[in-house]
Parts: sequence; C-alpha cells; structure tokens
Amino acid sequence: MFKIPRLLIMMFLQYFVQGAWNMVIGAVLAAYELKEIVGSTYSVLGIATIISPLFIGMIADRFIASQKMMGILHIINAGVLFLIPTFVESSNTVGFLIMIFIVGLLFYPTTALANSVSFRHIDGVRWFPIIRVFGTIGFMVVGFILGYTGFSKSINSFLLAAVASIVYGVYCFTLPNTPPTSKNKKFSIRDALCLDALSLFKDKYFTIFMLSTFILMITKTAYSAYLPVYLPVLGLEPASMMQIAIATEVLFMFLLSFLLGHFGFKKIILFGAICWVIRSLMLSLAATTDSSTLFYVIGALLLQGACWDFFFTAGDIYVDKKAGPEIKAQAQGLRLIISNGFGLFMAASVCGFINNRVVTAKTLPNAGPQWQEFWIYPAAVAAVVAVGFWFFFRDKDIITTSKTIS
Repeated sequence: MFKIPRLLIMMFLQYFVQGAWNMVIGAVLAAYELKEIVGSTYSVLGIATIISPLFIGMIADRFIASQKMMGILHIINAGVLFLIPTFVESSNTVGFLIMIFIVGLLFYPTTALANSVSFRHIDGVRWFPIIRVFGTIGFMVVGFILGYTGFSKSINSFLLAAVASIVYGVYCFTLPNTPPTSKNKKFSIRDALCLDALSLFKDKYFTIFMLSTFILMITKTAYSAYLPVYLPVLGLEPASMMQIAIATEVLFMFLLSFLLGHFGFKKIILFGAICWVIRSLMLSLAATTDSSTLFYVIGALLLQGACWDFFFTAGDIYVDKKAGPEIKAQAQGLRLIISNGFGLFMAASVCGFINNRVVTAKTLPNAGPQWQEFWIYPAAVAAVVAVGFWFFFRDKDIITTSKTIS
C-alpha cells in the first residue's frame, strides 16, 4: 500500500545524495588547485562502476532483498564520504582517488537497484518517468542548497552527502519489499559471471543501443565533469546555474511517457542524441561571445531535459523492457556498467586528456578560445552517435504505443 509515494521519496533521496558529492566535484577540486585530477577522478569512478553493479545486481536477484542491499550500501558509504575532505585539504591525491573509488563501488550499484525496485512495483512505461522526476527534484534541491550555502566549491559538499546518505540508508529499510526473484534457483558459475544479463547482447538492437550509450558518455562526461570548471571561468556560479538544467529535466520527465507512446524509442532516443550536439555547440559559442555568453549558456542548460530524459531515462525503460523478470536487477546493473563503468572510464580518460592539453589558461580572455575548442570535441562525438543510431537501430519489438500507457 502507498508504494508509489514511498518510491517517489526513494528516488528523491537517491539523487539528492548523488548531487551532493557528484554535481560539483570538478569545481571543488579546481578550488583546491586539483583540477588536473578531475579526469582521473571520473576514470576511477568508471572503474568502480565496472566492478560492482552487475555483481550487486546478481546478489539482489538471488540472495538479498534489493531495498535491504541499498540500505546497507548507503550507510557504509556515508562513512567513506566523511573521510574524503581530509584528503582534499591535504592535497593527498592518491588517498582522495582511493576514497572516491570506494564511493563509486558503494554508490553506483544503488542507482541500478533503485531503478530495479521501481520497475518491480509499477508499470514502468507509465509510472517510471514520474518516479524518476523526483530524483531530478532531489538533484535540484541539493543544487540550491550547495549554491545558497557556498558549498559548491567546498569540501562541505562531501559532509552534506554523508549525512544525507545515512538518512537515505535508514529509509531504504522502509521501502516496499523487493525479494530476490531467483532465490530458489540453483546457483552456478553462470550466475557468478552474470551471463544471463550479458546474453542480452545477442539482440543486435540492444547491442546498438548500448554501443551508442558507451560512445555518448564522452559527450556526457565532458558536460558533467567540466561544466562546473567552465562556468566559474565565465564568472558564473556552477551549482545555482545548473539548476536551470535540472528544472527542464523535470518538465521533460513528465512528457516522456506520453512521447514514448506516440513516437517510440528510436525517435525519442535519436532526438536526445541530437540535443547533445546542439548543447555542446552552444557551450562552445559561449566561450568567445561576451555579449551573448549568458544566452548560450542558458540555452545549453535548457536542453538538459531533452538530452538526459530522451536518451538516458528512455534508455532505462528500454533496458527494462528487454530484460526478463529474473534478470531485471542484473540488466539495470549491466546498463550502468556500460555507461558509468566502461563508458565513464573511457570518456573521463579522453576528456581529461583533451582538457589538460587544450585548456591551459585559467581565466579569460586567453581561456576563451581554448574552451571553445574543447566543446567542439563532444559535439562531434554526439553527432557520430546520432547518425549511427539513425541508420542502424530498427527495434520494433517493444516500441510502445499510446494504448500501453493510457
């Protein structure tokens, strides 16, 4: 009873916690003269995400209720988050990267589990966008808190995340029970290697979607890792400005269910990729046009709803539709590994290399042309993804119709 309100709160807290430590990590490191390890930070998070979500998903599918697993992981993660400021203040880059690696191991599986818990208790196409929008609201609320308190460039952001993680961890134990779906099935090496979820790659359209997601992570990581570094160069406060983007994400999330029903996955995901192209080009133009800088930045931020919801949230629903009931948690973990694991590791390495090579000046006017060049690279990558997806993705088996979500 009252499952949906409880799931709304779950998603709000999930992204509140993530926003507190992840939204401004680049700005925090830059403020403490550690900009050169921003790329390494996201690479380390990518490695962590390769290791843990699929294995944790397998455990949740077989041994432990998903909501209990989430609670345990968040409470342990809170302790790690409390330790991170010490390493930042002392410029201990090795210690910081080890701690952030552990955070990635503990946190990112909970994103997949939160999706899995939601899909187990709702009609995914109809209700998931609404539940997921509360995650966006959580991200927005913590962004306002970071901006108002001045924590957006402070190690206090990690302390805020730690406190929120404790609260959320306890709350997880009150969520609707989501027991293992394959509890009585005999365990095998196949299960340990999560081969059931990996078998989804036999579907060529699933593979095309995952490959598109993997490559687009270069564009997404350029935005998420370096926008908080870029905006202060333009004289803009990152956490507050980024709330413009998150507000549009809320609007588009409410529209997603309706639009999927009328246009299907291909058109929606393709449009999301195209919006990533436009956004990166607008950020490039903002770097060298003094009179129109704010116009281009706001325009790029306003595209967040289409960029994120139409590509990544629609992708969550697509993966859930492709997976059988016994491997839904594993499938969400697999999707996270491809995007926030291998994809993030590759993307952070590429973006870090490009940014450290191209952007050498810290302030305008010298930094302007350098940042303009930097944003051209993610725009080109998104264009390649859009063209490839348009030509090769032809999945008609699970395209939703308006009847599905009416």
